[in-house]
Amino acid sequence: MIKPFKTYQLPDNLEDEINALEQNVERFKRGEISLVEFKVQRVPFGCYEQRKKDTYMVRIRCAGSVVKPQQLKKIAEISKVHAASYIHLTTRQEIQLHYVLLDSLIPVIRELKTVGLSPRGGGGNTIRNIMAQEDAGIAADEAFDVSPYAIALTTRFTSEPDSWNLPRKYKHAFSGSAEDRGYASIHDVGFIAKIKDGQKGFKVYLAGGLGAKPQLAIVVHDFIPESEVYNVAKAAKNLFYKNGNRKNKHAARLRFVLKKLGEVEFKRKYFEELEAVHKEHYPPLEISEIDNVAVDPGIPVDTVADRKDFELWKKRFVQEQKQKGAFCVILPAHLGHVDNDNAIALADFLAPFGENTLRIRKDQNFLVRNIPEKYLPNVYTMLKAHFENFNQPFIIDKIIACAGASTCQLGICLSPGAATAIKRTLEHVDFDLDAASDARINISGCPNSCGQHHVGHIGFYGKVSRKGDKVIPAYNVMTGGKVKDGETELAQQVGEIASKDVPNLVRDALKTYVGKKAKYPTFEEYTRSEEGRADIKALCATYKKDSDLAQEYYFDWGTDKIFSVAERGKGECSAGIFDLIESDLGHIQKAQKLIEEIETNGGDAGQKAGLLKDVVFYSSRVLLVSRALEPKSVQEAYNYFREHFINTGLVEKSFDDLLKIAESGDFNALIDKKDRVFALATRMQLLYDVMDPSFNFQLPGGEVITAPADKVGMTASASATAAKTAVQDAVAGKPAAVKDFRGVGCPMNFVKTKIELAKLKPHDILEIYLDDGAPIENVPGSVREEGHKVLAQKKVGDHWTVLIQKQ
Repeated sequence: MIKPFKTYQLPDNLEDEINALEQNVERFKRGEISLVEFKVQRVPFGCYEQRKKDTYMVRIRCAGSVVKPQQLKKIAEISKVHAASYIHLTTRQEIQLHYVLLDSLIPVIRELKTVGLSPRGGGGNTIRNIMAQEDAGIAADEAFDVSPYAIALTTRFTSEPDSWNLPRKYKHAFSGSAEDRGYASIHDVGFIAKIKDGQKGFKVYLAGGLGAKPQLAIVVHDFIPESEVYNVAKAAKNLFYKNGNRKNKHAARLRFVLKKLGEVEFKRKYFEELEAVHKEHYPPLEISEIDNVAVDPGIPVDTVADRKDFELWKKRFVQEQKQKGAFCVILPAHLGHVDNDNAIALADFLAPFGENTLRIRKDQNFLVRNIPEKYLPNVYTMLKAHFENFNQPFIIDKIIACAGASTCQLGICLSPGAATAIKRTLEHVDFDLDAASDARINISGCPNSCGQHHVGHIGFYGKVSRKGDKVIPAYNVMTGGKVKDGETELAQQVGEIASKDVPNLVRDALKTYVGKKAKYPTFEEYTRSEEGRADIKALCATYKKDSDLAQEYYFDWGTDKIFSVAERGKGECSAGIFDLIESDLGHIQKAQKLIEEIETNGGDAGQKAGLLKDVVFYSSRVLLVSRALEPKSVQEAYNYFREHFINTGLVEKSFDDLLKIAESGDFNALIDKKDRVFALATRMQLLYDVMDPSFNFQLPGGEVITAPADKVGMTASASATAAKTAVQDAVAGKPAAVKDFRGVGCPMNFVKTKIELAKLKPHDILEIYLDDGAPIENVPGSVREEGHKVLAQKKVGDHWTVLIQKQ
C-alpha cells in the first residue's frame, strides 16, 4: 500500500497572519498607512507590486519542487478568477500568479490555504522556497531521495518567527548526487546527499549565491548524518541573523558575511553557532519517506496514430525511472507560462495516477513522474490535445529567462521577449537541434541573475548600450557555466551584443557546436573549451555595430515602444524595517526644516507647535521597530518609547517632559523647548547611526545595548500617513559640491560618489562628472537604489554631468 504523500505543513499562526495582512490592506485603502508601510506587510507574504499600476504578483511556495495535481488545479482555478490567463513556473520551483488586484490578495491567499499552500516567504527578507532536484526519488544516480528533507525543513522553518526577519532573502537547496542538479553549491545553504558507512547524510555548503556579485559556496562539512540537517541549517540561520548587514541591501546576503569575515573567521563563528544549537537539544526533522510507485488507474490505453512522432517524443522527453516500469516525462512550458485551462487539464489527467506525479523543474518546465509505461500513449495524447508544439527539440523550450522589464521593477531588457525571439529563430534552422538538447541558455533582464546567467552554457544579462546620443537594449554575453559538486564554475563574459542580434547569435553558436559535436560530446564541454569560448567571442564581434543602426535596434523584443530605462523602478526584495525607520527620519527632517523656515521668515505659531509635536512623535516611534514593537496609536508609541528607550538609559529621562507635553495636547508649550525637541531628534539619529546589523546600539565608550534577538518584526504597522516629499523634482540653487569622476572606473566612481554624499546634509545637491559608457549606465541607477534622487543627467561633449540630491 502506498503511504500518504505529505507536503509541507502550514504554520499554526498562518490564519492570524492572514487576518493581520487583511487589516493592513484595508488600512492602506483608507490611507491610514503609507505605501512603504504596506510594502513591508505584503512583500514577506510573497505579494509584489508589478509595473502595471495597482496589480500584484503572488509567489506560491512549492517546497522540494512538489505540487500535487489537486493543488495545481486549485492554483489555475484561482488564476482564472483573480489573476492572468496563465500561471508561471519559476526557476526556484515555485508557481506565480500575475496581475492580481489589491482586493483579490486576501481571497487568493485564503483559497491557497485550503489546499495546503501559501505564498508566505515568497518575498522579502525571509526563508525562500527550499529547493530539491526535480528528479529526487527517481534518479538512478542519487544517494537517496532528498525531497522529504526539503519538505521537512520547510515545515520547521516556516513555523519559526525569525525566518521572516532576516537581513536579506535566504535560500536553501538539496541535491541527491555529486551532479548537483539541485544547485546546492551556489546557494546560501546547500546539502548534497551522501552515504557513508551505510549511513545517510549530506555534504554541506554555505554562503553561495548568484546576483550581481556571485560567489561559489564553501564546504563546511564533508559529511553530516541526516539527523543533523536541522541543527546545521539552524546554526547557519543564526549566523546570518546576527551578522548579516541589515542596512545595506547590496551587501546583505550570507556571502557578504563570508567576504567580510574571511573563511577562517566565518567558519569559527558558524561552528560556534552550531555548538550553541546542540545545547538546545532540538528534535531532528520528521522525515516522511515518499513512495515513488507507478499507479495503474485502470483506464483505457490510448492508441497513437502517428507512431513515428510518438517515438520521437519519447526519445526527447521520456525517461525510465530507477523504479522498474515507471517513467517520467518532461512537459515543456515555454518561459514557464502555462495557460490556466491547460494546467487544469493536466491536473485532471494526472489525478487518477496519484498525488505523487508532478514536480517543477528549475528550467521552468514540468516533470511528470510515476507513469506506467503502458500509459505513455495517454500522456502523449493529452499533450497533443492541450499543449501546442509539445514535441519540438527540447532546447527550444528549455531557455530560461527571468521576468525582465515586462513586470520586474529592476528589469532593463525584456528578457522573455528575447527568449521568444530565440524560440522563433530556432524553429526554422537547417541543422539538428536535438544534437544540442543539453545546452543551457539563460537570460537575465539585468545584472541580478534571476535568469541564472552565471550558470548558463551561454548566458546573457541586460544592459543599456549607447549609440551616439541614443540608447539601445543590449546584453553582455557569458559562456562556460558549470554546476557540479567540487567543480562548479561561473560563466565568464566574452562579449556584448545588441538585443536584436541575440537570436541569431544563439542560432550561430548552436550550429557551430553541432558541426563539432564529434569533438565535444556535450555543449558544456564545448563552451568551456578554449575553442568554444573563442568561437562565441568571435560571433559576438561579427555582430558589433560601428555604423548607424537600423531603426529596429532602438526597440526591444516584444514591444512597439522605443527603448528607455525611464520606467525602471526600485526593487522590492529588500522591503523591511529600514524602510520604516528611514521614512520616520524623513518626517523628522522635513518638520525640522519647516520649523526653521518659520523662524526665519515668520509664520503661524500654531503651525510651529504642531511641527514640534511631530518631531517628538516621530522621534519616539522611529526606532521602536528595532525592538519588535508595533504601536497601534500615538499613546502606545509614547508608552513603548518610555519603556524601551528612556527607562533603559538609551535616552535621557529629562526628555520624558517632552512626551508629557505632547500627550497633554498643549503643543504650544513645546515652542520654548524647541532646542530640547531637536536634541531628542539628534539623539535618535545618533542611535540609528550606531545601530549595528543586528539592531544592537554600539554606544560611545564601548557600551552595547542589544536588541531582542528573535523578535525584530517585519510587520510594523505604524499609524502615520505618508507625508508629501519636501523636495521637488527640480531644485533651484547651486550644488553644494562638484566632483569630477572622469577617468574613474566602475565601481570606484560609485564609491567616491557615496563618500561625497555622506559629507552633505539632507537635500543638498551633488554634481558629478562621469565618462560615457559603463559609468553613466551604472552610477545613476546605483545612486537611486541607495535612496537618493537623480535630478538630471545631461551629456556635455564626451562626458556626462549628473545632479544628485541627497535624501
